[in-house]
Amino acid sequence: MVRELTLYPTPPYDFDLSFHSMGPSNPDPVVSFEEGILWQLIALDSDRELMACVHSVGTCDKPELVLRLEANTISDEDVEISRNQIVRMLCLDLELDHLYEAIMADPVLHRYCLHNRGLKPVIDASPFEAITWAIIGQQVNLKFACQVKRGMLERYGRRIRYKGRTFFRYPEPKDLAFLDAVTWKEFKSSQRKAEYIIDFSRLITEGFDLEGLADLTDEEIIEKLLQIRGIGNWTAEYALIQGFGRWNALPTGDAGLQNCFKRLYELDRKPTYEELVKKAGSWQPYRGLATYYLWWGKSEP
Repeated sequence: MVRELTLYPTPPYDFDLSFHSMGPSNPDPVVSFEEGILWQLIALDSDRELMACVHSVGTCDKPELVLRLEANTISDEDVEISRNQIVRMLCLDLELDHLYEAIMADPVLHRYCLHNRGLKPVIDASPFEAITWAIIGQQVNLKFACQVKRGMLERYGRRIRYKGRTFFRYPEPKDLAFLDAVTWKEFKSSQRKAEYIIDFSRLITEGFDLEGLADLTDEEIIEKLLQIRGIGNWTAEYALIQGFGRWNALPTGDAGLQNCFKRLYELDRKPTYEELVKKAGSWQPYRGLATYYLWWGKSEP
């Protein structure tokens, strides 16, 4: 069964630019973007999912997306769940002009962001996915982290075959809560990180309201997360951006942010914590969104 609907993102929105770093060479096993089409497995409930395909038929200033859903059966409720998930993950309601206006006091960043005009973040499907993915990525490079992530998905996730390709559904807390951390070595995960993820998953199955943190302030979310074994400042700040869509979070300890900052401002060394915080003061209330641009924007010629 196939259902199609049209989405109208808040302009400006450059669909291809927003996925330029996630093409065929992208090692992430969850996000797939090829030839202008996003392929994403959408979780409907614990036992059902459908395939979503998204492509652009509009322009940056008049954006329009076609969302195509495929499954054996698709109810109106399934369509609404899928629509909301795609809107959330692609940040389609985010008003980028507010960012561009807020950072005008920083001409270097302002020029860089306008060079990437229409770039909207792609965030994780849930805070759980963002936090566990951040734990996997602690102190390792992206390629290796993606290899571990793929191993976890192949071992513990659900998968479907679609048009000759395999797509994975990210595991839920109940899928990971009672595993043996030793087995994670089979796909090169450290036992310590496996323990962190298993303990975190078990905490949620025992009643920790992770989704409910969305009702708290940034500071309150960080305070709650820092009480959990395996979650430090970097992981909590990353989760604010990629899991909760909090656009003023500033992951000062992020090596990628430090390197991008160094390159953009033509420093001969990485910025100090004080330098980064001082400069980012002029980016408020969009320090996290500016960080995303530094992470994934295209360099100026």
